[in-house]
Amino acid sequence: MKETTASLLEQLQIETFHCAGQAFQSTMKLSPFHAQPFGFVNGGVYLAYGEALAGMASNALLAQEMTAPSESGTGSEPIKQRVAVGQSVTANHVKAKRCDGYVVARGQLLHKGGRNHVWMISIFDEMDQLLSHMTVTNSIINM
Repeated sequence: MKETTASLLEQLQIETFHCAGQAFQSTMKLSPFHAQPFGFVNGGVYLAYGEALAGMASNALLAQEMTAPSESGTGSEPIKQRVAVGQSVTANHVKAKRCDGYVVARGQLLHKGGRNHVWMISIFDEMDQLLSHMTVTNSIINM
Protein backbone atom coordinates (compact mmCIF):
# COMPACT_ATOMS: atom_id res chain seq x y z
CA MET A 1 0.00 0.00 0.00
CA LYS A 2 1.31 3.44 -0.95
CA GLU A 3 2.04 5.72 2.01
CA THR A 4 0.86 9.31 1.87
CA THR A 5 1.64 12.34 3.99
CA ALA A 6 -1.48 14.21 2.91
CA SER A 7 -3.96 15.06 5.67
CA LEU A 8 -7.54 13.81 5.63
CA LEU A 9 -8.73 17.29 4.62
CA GLU A 10 -6.38 17.23 1.63
CA GLN A 11 -7.48 13.71 0.69
CA LEU A 12 -11.17 14.65 0.87
CA GLN A 13 -10.61 17.25 -1.90
CA ILE A 14 -12.85 19.93 -0.41
CA GLU A 15 -12.93 22.65 -3.06
CA THR A 16 -14.99 25.41 -1.45
CA PHE A 17 -16.13 26.37 2.03
CA HIS A 18 -18.18 29.50 2.68
CA CYS A 19 -19.31 30.25 6.22
CA ALA A 20 -21.71 33.12 6.87
CA GLY A 21 -22.90 33.57 10.42
CA GLN A 22 -24.47 30.34 11.57
CA ALA A 23 -24.62 28.61 8.18
CA PHE A 24 -22.17 27.26 5.63
CA GLN A 25 -21.96 25.71 2.17
CA SER A 26 -19.18 23.60 0.68
CA THR A 27 -18.36 21.55 -2.40
CA MET A 28 -16.22 18.42 -2.59
CA LYS A 29 -14.88 16.91 -5.81
CA LEU A 30 -15.18 13.13 -5.95
CA SER A 31 -12.39 10.79 -7.02
CA PRO A 32 -11.54 7.07 -6.71
CA PHE A 33 -10.33 7.87 -3.16
CA HIS A 34 -13.99 8.34 -2.13
CA ALA A 35 -15.30 5.07 -3.61
CA GLN A 36 -16.31 1.84 -1.96
CA PRO A 37 -15.66 -1.41 -3.92
CA PHE A 38 -18.83 -1.12 -6.04
CA GLY A 39 -18.02 2.38 -7.33
CA PHE A 40 -20.38 4.34 -5.11
CA VAL A 41 -19.33 7.02 -2.60
CA ASN A 42 -18.38 5.37 0.69
CA GLY A 43 -20.72 6.51 3.49
CA GLY A 44 -17.70 7.13 5.71
CA VAL A 45 -16.65 9.88 3.31
CA TYR A 46 -19.86 11.76 4.10
CA LEU A 47 -19.20 11.34 7.82
CA ALA A 48 -15.65 12.65 7.55
CA TYR A 49 -16.74 15.50 5.26
CA GLY A 50 -19.58 16.55 7.58
CA GLU A 51 -17.46 16.39 10.74
CA ALA A 52 -14.65 18.35 9.07
CA LEU A 53 -17.04 21.07 7.89
CA ALA A 54 -18.78 21.36 11.26
CA GLY A 55 -15.38 21.72 12.91
CA MET A 56 -14.32 24.40 10.45
CA ALA A 57 -17.58 26.30 10.99
CA SER A 58 -17.43 26.05 14.80
CA ASN A 59 -13.81 27.18 14.80
CA ALA A 60 -14.74 30.14 12.58
CA LEU A 61 -17.41 31.15 15.14
CA LEU A 62 -14.91 30.79 17.99
CA ALA A 63 -12.36 32.89 16.11
CA GLN A 64 -14.97 35.65 15.73
CA GLU A 65 -15.55 35.57 19.50
CA MET A 66 -11.80 35.98 20.10
CA THR A 67 -11.76 39.20 18.05
CA ALA A 68 -14.99 40.64 19.49
CA PRO A 69 -14.61 43.26 22.25
CA SER A 70 -15.20 41.97 25.76
CA GLU A 71 -18.52 42.72 27.46
CA SER A 72 -16.81 44.46 30.38
CA GLY A 73 -15.00 46.77 28.00
CA THR A 74 -11.77 46.57 30.00
CA GLY A 75 -10.01 44.12 27.73
CA SER A 76 -7.61 43.29 30.58
CA GLU A 77 -8.73 39.74 31.30
CA PRO A 78 -6.69 37.02 29.54
CA ILE A 79 -8.58 35.17 26.82
CA LYS A 80 -8.14 31.42 26.65
CA GLN A 81 -8.08 30.05 23.14
CA ARG A 82 -10.99 27.68 22.64
CA VAL A 83 -11.28 25.19 19.81
CA ALA A 84 -13.96 22.83 18.55
CA VAL A 85 -13.31 19.09 18.32
CA GLY A 86 -15.69 16.44 17.04
CA GLN A 87 -17.73 14.68 19.70
CA SER A 88 -20.58 12.91 17.90
CA VAL A 89 -21.84 12.28 14.37
CA THR A 90 -25.21 10.75 13.55
CA ALA A 91 -26.09 10.23 9.89
CA ASN A 92 -28.59 8.74 7.51
CA HIS A 93 -27.41 8.03 3.97
CA VAL A 94 -30.55 8.15 1.85
CA LYS A 95 -29.36 7.77 -1.75
CA ALA A 96 -26.35 6.13 -3.39
CA LYS A 97 -24.18 8.16 -5.75
CA ARG A 98 -21.65 6.96 -8.28
CA CYS A 99 -18.22 8.23 -7.37
CA ASP A 100 -17.88 11.00 -9.97
CA GLY A 101 -18.62 14.70 -10.16
CA TYR A 102 -19.05 16.50 -6.88
CA VAL A 103 -21.29 16.87 -3.84
CA VAL A 104 -22.56 19.98 -2.05
CA ALA A 105 -22.94 20.25 1.72
CA ARG A 106 -25.13 22.79 3.46
CA GLY A 107 -24.96 23.26 7.21
CA GLN A 108 -26.96 25.17 9.80
CA LEU A 109 -26.09 25.73 13.47
CA LEU A 110 -28.82 24.26 15.68
CA HIS A 111 -27.27 25.03 19.07
CA LYS A 112 -24.42 27.31 20.15
CA GLY A 113 -23.57 26.66 23.77
CA GLY A 114 -20.52 27.41 25.83
CA ARG A 115 -19.44 23.77 25.82
CA ASN A 116 -20.77 22.47 22.51
CA HIS A 117 -22.11 23.35 19.09
CA VAL A 118 -24.65 21.21 17.23
CA TRP A 119 -24.81 21.38 13.41
CA MET A 120 -27.38 19.97 10.97
CA ILE A 121 -25.76 19.12 7.64
CA SER A 122 -27.31 17.89 4.39
CA ILE A 123 -25.26 16.63 1.45
CA PHE A 124 -26.65 16.83 -2.10
CA ASP A 125 -25.63 15.68 -5.58
CA GLU A 126 -25.34 17.89 -8.67
CA MET A 127 -29.11 17.62 -9.21
CA ASP A 128 -29.80 18.85 -5.65
CA GLN A 129 -31.02 15.40 -4.56
CA LEU A 130 -30.42 14.57 -0.90
CA LEU A 131 -27.68 11.96 -0.40
CA SER A 132 -26.98 12.15 3.31
CA HIS A 133 -28.32 14.03 6.31
CA MET A 134 -26.42 14.30 9.58
CA THR A 135 -26.10 15.96 12.94
CA VAL A 136 -22.62 16.79 14.21
CA THR A 137 -21.87 17.79 17.80
CA ASN A 138 -18.57 19.55 18.52
CA SER A 139 -17.15 19.84 22.00
CA ILE A 140 -15.64 23.26 22.78
CA ILE A 141 -12.39 22.89 24.70
CA ASN A 142 -9.64 25.18 26.01
CA MET A 143 -6.22 24.88 24.40
